[in-house]
Amino acid sequence: MKKPAWHNMPVLDVKSLSDEQLDDLSNAYDKLASQELQAIAMLSSDPVRAAIDEAICSALKLPDLKLIREYLSREPGLTGKSLNRGIPKTQTALELEEEESDQASLI
Repeated sequence: MKKPAWHNMPVLDVKSLSDEQLDDLSNAYDKLASQELQAIAMLSSDPVRAAIDEAICSALKLPDLKLIREYLSREPGLTGKSLNRGIPKTQTALELEEEESDQASLI
């Protein structure tokens, strides 16, 4: 993402959290800080990342993030695999792939 896109992103104002929320997050940090995270590509099955998300969701009254972790774990930038895996390619997609291959061989 380009820097200007970050300017409009919401950021948690930790000064607005209640003492209970701060205690919950602090306790979760103390419990999880020394635990080792798996590779980011394994985030959908990483129990430590799930526990971190659960602590944040519980403290901030957010919905479960499991589905988001699952979707992110399929991201081609993390897996190196195409999202189209297992889906039959159309003629147009095959032609485009061949054109890209031809162009790459010219370079």
